[in-house]
Amino acid sequence: MKPIVNALSLLILLGAFSGICLAAPFKLYVAEFNVAGAANSGELRHSLQAMLASRIDSAQVRLVEKADKAEFLVSGSYTQFGKMFSLDILIKNRASDSLVKVFEQGEGEGEIIPAIGRLARKIDIELAKGAVLQAPPLPAPPPAAPVAAAPAKASAAPQDGAVQKQAAQPQQYTIKAEPVSRASSSGWSGAPIDGVFGSIAYGRTLPSGERELFVAGDRIIRTYLQGKELKLVAEVSIAPPAKILAIDTADLDGNGIPELYVSIVDRETVASRVYTYEGSALTMTVGGLPWLFRGIGQDAAHRTIYVQELATGGGYYGDLKELALTAGKLTATNPLKLPRSGNIFNFNRLDDRTGGSLFILLDEDGHLVVFSRDGAEVWKSSDSYGGSEKFFKNESAENQRRIGDQYRWTFLEQRVEVLKDGTVVVPRNEGIFTVGNNRSYDKYSLYGFDWSGAVLKEKWHTRQSPGYLADVAFDQATGDVILLEVVQKAGMVNKGKTVISINRID
Repeated sequence: MKPIVNALSLLILLGAFSGICLAAPFKLYVAEFNVAGAANSGELRHSLQAMLASRIDSAQVRLVEKADKAEFLVSGSYTQFGKMFSLDILIKNRASDSLVKVFEQGEGEGEIIPAIGRLARKIDIELAKGAVLQAPPLPAPPPAAPVAAAPAKASAAPQDGAVQKQAAQPQQYTIKAEPVSRASSSGWSGAPIDGVFGSIAYGRTLPSGERELFVAGDRIIRTYLQGKELKLVAEVSIAPPAKILAIDTADLDGNGIPELYVSIVDRETVASRVYTYEGSALTMTVGGLPWLFRGIGQDAAHRTIYVQELATGGGYYGDLKELALTAGKLTATNPLKLPRSGNIFNFNRLDDRTGGSLFILLDEDGHLVVFSRDGAEVWKSSDSYGGSEKFFKNESAENQRRIGDQYRWTFLEQRVEVLKDGTVVVPRNEGIFTVGNNRSYDKYSLYGFDWSGAVLKEKWHTRQSPGYLADVAFDQATGDVILLEVVQKAGMVNKGKTVISINRID
């Protein structure tokens, strides 16, 4: 008898919950798992998070990327003892601060996926209970509309011409989208490079016609010469746990040889470096710098390198400054205050057509936002752009307390480029599953906008291409767009593959 009563209770809960979700699905955040006792803990943290989130009933919840926007928080841990494992989940209702724990266990790797499925069903039930408890009262039904009195006599049937006149639709108009930009026939693509690389920058074009290209992965920097083929000419590595975030080039000392500015985080501290390449090797000229770098400008000779620091415990700190290189010495000058949500990796400058300038940036939700110099918001897009898998993280007691994640994750954003004709270019990466800290993009396109003085109007967009666009550089002297595309993600048995391709946007 008791099982029947429990089943009926569950049906009532799920039925009530489905009615709530039809009105407004609540928001759910699934944190990355904590893993203990497993050899491949790095892969498991992401894969367990992805598998669990994809198995929770999507008809009842809406997954969000940030914990502070969720109504329910789900954090989990995976613990392995020999062949046995335990999956433990903590569900927090942010409205009531109530906590619920559920778990599953099994033996061997073959049991992990079925256990995740069973765990998701348990979570569905607990979320349904929580949703019923916090659901607002249903609104009263609207008053019935008055019933019109029936006419005394049926009107005579209209003539054919009158019927056609009454049935005629109101005049309509069509808004035609801007044409899709196509790559020119001069496009170039190199052979796939083994490994996943996240940043790209270009240097000089040599008398031979070859162009210097610099690419960086998490712990490696390479110099290639791009001609008919891609030729590797130099390579340096950095020791773990240091991690490369981004690279940029500029010729700050004006000697005709651009410097390579490398943003590095080492043990939660910024320890950036500067390299030069003079035809044989990459040579580090200075290291241990406390700044993150971003280059903005039309070419290496006229590019400005901005710098910013990190606060203790993560987060961008202080105003941006301009980097100067004089007599081999680097100094940071001319503070520049960014608008709210602005940082060194998500902003650019935009001409306001009256002799002044504006700020344009991608906010934390991927919206393009234009700000005046005094920080007032001027315009904001309704669509989202950008999308990056590059990140760094810091231990955070606050995150551990709030959402059960011991780290604060900071994702870099895609470059917002302003071309010499004023066109604003921004990438858009998209993917089926990009929730929270688990981001995996599989298609991309580029968008070009024109600033009218009041709004950013789309001028063109490229056709959607498969792969993840990790970084992009614009050689404005030639009009080339240099793309760094991850065409195969790294896995447990492969290192992934990256392709450098060059096109021109007409």
